[in-house]
Amino acid sequence: MAASRANLMLALNEIGSMVQKAARGAGIPLGQAEDLGRIAIYLAGTGGNVSAVTRALQEPATTVDMIWSSDAVSVKSGPAALIGAIIRDAFAMGYDAAVLADLDHAPLVGAFLAESGVALRWDGRVLKRSDTTVLQPACRPVTIPAADWDVWGVYAAETYVPETEASRLVGAGAGLNDND
Repeated sequence: MAASRANLMLALNEIGSMVQKAARGAGIPLGQAEDLGRIAIYLAGTGGNVSAVTRALQEPATTVDMIWSSDAVSVKSGPAALIGAIIRDAFAMGYDAAVLADLDHAPLVGAFLAESGVALRWDGRVLKRSDTTVLQPACRPVTIPAADWDVWGVYAAETYVPETEASRLVGAGAGLNDND
């Protein structure tokens, strides 16, 4: 599995599954955790930087503060994992522009839209629908930084049930005789 300790060669489904678990461990709601897993697959499969996903996992869980107008949605604040999904949905509802208060969210928001087939052009903090071609992820093993994988593993571990004698007595784990 490992190309080197600096980088790991993984299948896209491994990346998506790990990020989804990590997102749940970071306290991100299930639907957005599933979205973030797909976005990680998109970024890895197109050669994008998966560190945007890692940064999104590390953001504090806060609410999203947005302003909806007739022609654009403006994001004042909130975590990138939630903002990306909301802006993607706004574009699906027919909006053609969004304004970001935090440009650090731009790579993840762009990936949310591209993964949904929406091409963009950027004008400072404003992103607008474009008629350019959207990259499609490759269906092959990809290389990602081990540092990102390690962070994802820490968050994913938050979803594991603690090992106790009581849990083993009621059937959890392999036990002493695992022959089924």
